Amino acid sequence: MTETRKITRGTLFYDGTCRFCCDGVRRFRTMLDGIGVKVRPFKNGATEPEMKLHWADGTVRGGADVAFFLARRVWWLAPLGWLEWLPGCHWIASCLYREVAARRQCLGPSGECRI
Repeated sequence: MTETRKITRGTLFYDGTCRFCCDGVRRFRTMLDGIGVKVRPFKNGATEPEMKLHWADGTVRGGADVAFFLARRVWWLAPLGWLEWLPGCHWIASCLYREVAARRQCLGPSGECRI
């Protein structure tokens, strides 16, 4: 039997201290594996303001840009990724992402908030 190795195309870093972030990673893990994206928690956890994607070509994306970029790599999510190019959509998504990220410790299943 031949073992097939999946090519790693990128690594997604997230806040491993945040239940909301960890739940999101768990929910999308299979999809991320399918497009060659590994997931790793930040070493400094909650001090990072947004998720980061380090892509194989050396580019680094953060926040809402990661969501749009990854969506375009999954056939059934690609239309959501294309929304980035509509006037105003990227700005709105970035604002929403920053607001959610700033309050992510309040969004976990327990509803605890460290603010």
